[in-house]
Amino acid sequence: MPAALVRLCAQAQRGLWGLRLARLYGFGIGVGYAALLLVGPESLSSAAKSWARALATASWVAGVGAMSLATELATRDATQGLTGLARLRGFGEAQLERARTVAGARRLAVACLVPGLLVALATLLRFRTLHGTAVALGLGLATLPYALLVGSSLAFLARACSHWLPGRGRLLLLALVLGPWLLGFGLSAPIPSIPGAFGWLLQHLNRGLH
Repeated sequence: MPAALVRLCAQAQRGLWGLRLARLYGFGIGVGYAALLLVGPESLSSAAKSWARALATASWVAGVGAMSLATELATRDATQGLTGLARLRGFGEAQLERARTVAGARRLAVACLVPGLLVALATLLRFRTLHGTAVALGLGLATLPYALLVGSSLAFLARACSHWLPGRGRLLLLALVLGPWLLGFGLSAPIPSIPGAFGWLLQHLNRGLH
């Protein structure tokens, strides 16, 4: 994927309200959980739980950001001149669409990455022991793949929904993400869902990090 094309798409997506909210709230979530960790009970178990809760909350925020990616970005890019600029540089629509997805995935991943790293940093500052340092390092290292997974999954699904149901991509995204989760919650049954999968992963990561 040409880095220059991804940068163009990233610049074009800066104005999308969902992505801007995801970045803002992601930072706020990280600061809030890090502050609670610094003044709360001195327990590495609590630190790992705070990390998992911060990422769980940030994942929902990333889902809100994905709503902006489920819109008609091709039309928006054409209106803003991005499509024409990409063609002048020799890029086709297929490459441009992949760049939109990659650029969106990066922004969604940051919404999870920042809070996870802030909690890991707070853990390092709070527990100045060898074990505490090891746990903080583990939290930081585990944040990166989780954030990439959330960002790439939601961005790909959002862009797919935009193509599958033009003009109603947000509605389809909501149905696919929240539908099975709400059904399972209402029936108290283990119905597979995207939020459930992220929660399951965080639960197992949390158990292995303290």
